[in-house]
Amino acid sequence: MYSRQKGITLVGFVLLAAIVGLLGLGALKLTPHYLQNMKIKRVLADVKDELDGNGPNPQLIRRSIDKRINIEMIDALKAKDFQIEKIDSGFRVTAAYDRTEPFVGNVYLLVDFSDEVEIQL
Repeated sequence: MYSRQKGITLVGFVLLAAIVGLLGLGALKLTPHYLQNMKIKRVLADVKDELDGNGPNPQLIRRSIDKRINIEMIDALKAKDFQIEKIDSGFRVTAAYDRTEPFVGNVYLLVDFSDEVEIQL
């Protein structure tokens, strides 16, 4: 009887391992940036919880952001990097930034973050 062999060849295995390895390397290099972004989202949410409905002004918002950035030990942004925009019902606070991470050779990974909250007067 004729039976067919089943399985993956050595060349196929090496290609599969290379693809999985590159994806894993990319994930490892980008994970710190996403963890930092989670902290920034938490800072924005905490500022909103603290100041929402309490008659905030831009200086008070920026001071509160600066205090929380120092507590969270965030080095990606400073308080001056947050945009505070006056809107009808209060203020819109935006943290928009991007990060590049060297990947392989002269290839870089780019992640772009943009988070915002609206603080009511």
